[in-house]
Amino acid sequence: MKNNLIVLLFAAVLFVGCTKTVPVKDMPINANAKNYAEAVQSAATSCKVDADCTSVKKGCCLCNGYAPVNKDAAAALKPLWEKECAAAACTLQMCYVEINTSCQNGTCVGTPKPMQDYYAY
Repeated sequence: MKNNLIVLLFAAVLFVGCTKTVPVKDMPINANAKNYAEAVQSAATSCKVDADCTSVKKGCCLCNGYAPVNKDAAAALKPLWEKECAAAACTLQMCYVEINTSCQNGTCVGTPKPMQDYYAY
């Protein structure tokens, strides 16, 4: 019994020592955000090239619009959106909210997508 306890304690210490922790300052979003919308507002927007940027929904519904963010922040936001917004009830009204993203002066920015991009001719 005593040997099992020692082995278990050793395994626990080894596991804790091997886990990688990400400092809060290096997180691409605020890990303590109260909800998805707050996490989006805190999302990292730093970039070096246009490919570093993408857009995410500002809220659960399409008409909330989109925000330009760093791709790492988008990946961190995805599970939050899925958890909070999976069952959100939204109206199906047409909204002009999609954006094109680019990197300008080291920051991801978004510009409204031209109307012709919405239609396939």
